[in-house]
Amino acid sequence: MRWRTADLRASPGIQRDRVAWLLALVTVVCMSSVFVVSTGTAFLMPGPLASVHGAIKECSACHSKSGSSNVSWVHGLTTGDPLADSKACLSCHHMSDTAFNAHSATVDVLKQSTARLTKVAAASSVPHAARAQNAAFPTSALVATDLTCATCHQEHQGASFNLNTITNEQCRSCHVVKFDSFDGDHPKFDSYPFKRRTQIIYDHAGHFNKHYPEVAKKDPSKPIPDTCATCHTSAADKRIMAVAPFEKTCAGCHLDQIKAKDRATGPKGIAFLTLPGLDLQALQKKSAPIGEWPDASDATLTPFMKVMISRTDPGRAAVKAIEGLTLQDLGTASDDQIKAVTSLVWEIKALVHALISGKASDVFSRLTVGGETTLSASAVAELAASLPRDVVISAQQQWLPNLGAEMANRPGSDGQTRTGWGAVIATPAATRPAEPAPEAQATEQPNAKDDESSDETSAPEDVQDPTSAENGEAAVTQKHDPPPCMVRVLGQCLVSKEEPNAADKKDVKAKSTETEFPGRMNAGLLNANKTVLAANDPPPDKVATDQSDDLLKLTDEELRATNAAQPEAPTGQSDAVAPAAEANATAASSAPAQAATPIDSGVDAESWADLGGWYRQDYAILYRPTGHKDKFLSSWLTLTGPFAQKGDAGPAAAVFESLTIKDAQGACTKCHSVDDVQGKGRAVNFSPAKVESRQGRFTNFIHEPHFGVVDDRGCLSCHAIAKDQPYLKSYEQGNAQSFASGFSPIKKDVCQSCHNRSLARQDCLTCHAYHVNGATSPIMKTKNQTP
Repeated sequence: MRWRTADLRASPGIQRDRVAWLLALVTVVCMSSVFVVSTGTAFLMPGPLASVHGAIKECSACHSKSGSSNVSWVHGLTTGDPLADSKACLSCHHMSDTAFNAHSATVDVLKQSTARLTKVAAASSVPHAARAQNAAFPTSALVATDLTCATCHQEHQGASFNLNTITNEQCRSCHVVKFDSFDGDHPKFDSYPFKRRTQIIYDHAGHFNKHYPEVAKKDPSKPIPDTCATCHTSAADKRIMAVAPFEKTCAGCHLDQIKAKDRATGPKGIAFLTLPGLDLQALQKKSAPIGEWPDASDATLTPFMKVMISRTDPGRAAVKAIEGLTLQDLGTASDDQIKAVTSLVWEIKALVHALISGKASDVFSRLTVGGETTLSASAVAELAASLPRDVVISAQQQWLPNLGAEMANRPGSDGQTRTGWGAVIATPAATRPAEPAPEAQATEQPNAKDDESSDETSAPEDVQDPTSAENGEAAVTQKHDPPPCMVRVLGQCLVSKEEPNAADKKDVKAKSTETEFPGRMNAGLLNANKTVLAANDPPPDKVATDQSDDLLKLTDEELRATNAAQPEAPTGQSDAVAPAAEANATAASSAPAQAATPIDSGVDAESWADLGGWYRQDYAILYRPTGHKDKFLSSWLTLTGPFAQKGDAGPAAAVFESLTIKDAQGACTKCHSVDDVQGKGRAVNFSPAKVESRQGRFTNFIHEPHFGVVDDRGCLSCHAIAKDQPYLKSYEQGNAQSFASGFSPIKKDVCQSCHNRSLARQDCLTCHAYHVNGATSPIMKTKNQTP
């Protein structure tokens, strides 16, 4: 009886066990059916994806431990690389190499920010809520390692969920400075918003208090800004205030300064090419072989010429050898220094010769400032600034009229030094030909037919035998009798009997001369009497007037074009009239030609180029700036800046210094600041701040929404002009981070007047963005289709 009672009491437990086992079996069967029958793993999803990721179908696209099979989710139960899934995010979202750092910032930036905020945190109290949060969810270990994308971006929250949503508590969990709200314990601003000086030098206090009132008194017609909006406009992104174009803001006062119209003293143009003055007496005493050189020049060697001469190894050595040497005082110069000056002279002549005989692009493209970098076609065009060949030719005609002959027979051109040409040949100012007017130059071109007729009717010529001349023997004189005269009037031969095949004889004579004297006819080594000069013959006495320069000699094609432009004889005349006309023409040709009347405009070359461009004055070719954004100035500053370290005495630094000094033509650095670049020389800030320069900022401010909430003070509500600040003085040094701002820093109280619990939002994302360097989302990976 007792046993039966105990057995009956135990039966309910047995029944429950049986039910439990039965339910477990049903569960296993059902789960197995799901895994076997279902075609995916959607039943394992913790929630729907956000709409921006809604097109993703496979879990393995984002989860590295997942797969496409029904049981592949089991692999996700094991611990793996915590950054593996975040790296999968970067397959679509392009970010920098520091993507997994806090704020995606570099290590150096984070160290600086942490050091600054640590000092702030030491002087502030921690709210009780922040203390409890830090105790329950410590983040010190999380911050010490790389952050994952899922730390802030939580998926599977629904299609309408914003993945960029970050709460204040999330931000506070990592920051060393703990606070609840902006109008609470948020730190005060530290010199906001100034991180560096502005790239444009503009003293607001000086303009408003001094310059504008002076302009209003002198010229009331000039526009003067009456509001901040006159010069500043909201940019396309509505975030920053951009500066209006130069033509709208500064041209009224500063355009004449750029074009040098307001320049009271000194040249208005920039000396580019010069023929520097030399101590010819000292060079002649040393028998320096420099050839002809004017004795009236007092110009100096320009830094631009030093750069262009340095395009070759000999030129680079010559420029370096004359450093610290005064070219116009060589009385105490050593033999080595005289040799260096001689080499420099021939490099200058070679430069002028190259600019005339070749293309300007060939000269400028070979500039090797700081290395062998090949300049682009656009850079070469901007450096040359369309330098007219005619200006160089005109200068050569006046400075070095025998340059062509000298360059063909310069010392060392064929491996030997030619005696006779090695002496110093000065072109005195009294015998130097005056610069003819353009019309006179056109009428004074030689006529080929006149030259031929003069050869036939002139007195017998003396031609040196080339063999005897080269061997140092006496020259053999060959006389040529003139052709017999058929008609003679008053002793003047009107019609002569031309020998048979006279034209052929002239051709034979020219060919034989060229054969016997190879290269000398082209070299211009024929004197006024058509006598061939030997290699060791001294030059003629009057070089500037007697010796022709074959560098500018008219070609056959140019002669034909000149002859074709002559008026033709009138048609319809009888044969009886034609001989009379020829006789009259012959008589007219024997009469003295009427001198051309030059045009004197009374305007000097510098004033003629008042709108900018190239002009020649004395022994210099100058360039006058054309206006704002002058390509010549900006291109030379951009080219030489990286190689113009302070204290450098090289040609590149000399060019940069000449264009950036206080009174430099163009006045570029009057408004554009110059920054020292670490290891890269100096740079003139011509362009506005680039996007790259704005990266790394933790604070963003959008101007557009605030325009409607400021009072009548407008911009001055936040930007108060700071008086008695050494604003301009701070630009005299090259450190952009060391400066005195023209405005007072913005205080936190100004922003807090609106951004508080009762008026405007004050969450962290109102002013701060997490990814300080931005992110591109998504990136394109489309490949071209192949057939």
